[in-house]
Amino acid sequence: MNTLNERLRNARQRAGFDTATRAIDLFGWKNSTYRAHENGQNNYGVEEAKAYAMAYGVTPSWLLIGDTKETSPSSTVQKTAQPHKHNCVNVISATALLLKDDRDNIELITKLDECVQSLKKKNGLI
Repeated sequence: MNTLNERLRNARQRAGFDTATRAIDLFGWKNSTYRAHENGQNNYGVEEAKAYAMAYGVTPSWLLIGDTKETSPSSTVQKTAQPHKHNCVNVISATALLLKDDRDNIELITKLDECVQSLKKKNGLI
């Protein structure tokens, strides 16, 4: 599974921006902030994901959690079972924020439930 920064880099490249500088210049983003997001130094939140998603033609959900039905350009959805490898606390937070705007999104609700169940299991609650 790709990380937050890897999905951002992938989206930029697939949108036709060979360098981060080209995207930064075109969209007027703060250089150090964008680079920290793309290189994984800092995570980005829902508002940044919305801006990046609009610029790159992907969804904020895909940028933030990566494994919803939405995918990056030119990629395909893999429906086979994947190991649960991510920081559930970050995914739960991002998913909850995204659900504020799209309360009926079953893929996001499913992802939220998977993370809650994973944390329960990890903490011996189930």
